[in-house]
Amino acid sequence: MAALSSSSSLPLNTMVHMLTIKLTSTNYLLWRNQFLPQLTSQGLFGYLDGSVQAPSPKITGSDGTTQENLAYTSWLNTYQTLLSLLYSSLMEESMSEVLGLSHAHEAWTTLEASFSHRSKTRELQLKDELQLMQQGSKSVAKFSRLFKGICDQLAAIGRPIDDLDKVHWFLRALGPDYKIFSTTMLSQLSLPSFADIVPKSLSHEIFERSVSQQSATLTFYAQ
Repeated sequence: MAALSSSSSLPLNTMVHMLTIKLTSTNYLLWRNQFLPQLTSQGLFGYLDGSVQAPSPKITGSDGTTQENLAYTSWLNTYQTLLSLLYSSLMEESMSEVLGLSHAHEAWTTLEASFSHRSKTRELQLKDELQLMQQGSKSVAKFSRLFKGICDQLAAIGRPIDDLDKVHWFLRALGPDYKIFSTTMLSQLSLPSFADIVPKSLSHEIFERSVSQQSATLTFYAQ
């Protein structure tokens, strides 16, 4: 009997609601990582990767006559239901890639071929952007938001940045004005997390600003 018809399987409408991430041109890995565990737990992934082959539509009965193969009917029902489930998780831009396809395995491999390359290109683009970022004249608050935004985008496509790399790239991007601060942070035996580095950087910025203002005030009165 087909997997979707078994007593332990989830109904289609339940599975549809569990697929909260719709496939776009920028989130293939995240979408795939959501899709695979659900299908595997329901014994359905074999229909997509082609390992579950279609039974013969017809069989020869004990009396020698040709009959409908109930196993094929069950397989076909599951296959078509799975195709509906797959299509329900696509946005308009990804749906256009599989228009006209009537086989779940063909639709799956087409999406993989189309979006896996785009996802890798997007990953490399975001990593390059992250490593080349510079604070420049931006405040620490604004710069940290931009930096974290790119980290979040990488996490969203299933390629999160290691926290140690975040800390290193962030401190390096602060530039020469934060050289002593960054060196102090990196020399600690227990390296601060990225979540700790940002508020420490903000505090350092405020302290440096207050010292500069005090120095300017004293110079004014001295003159």
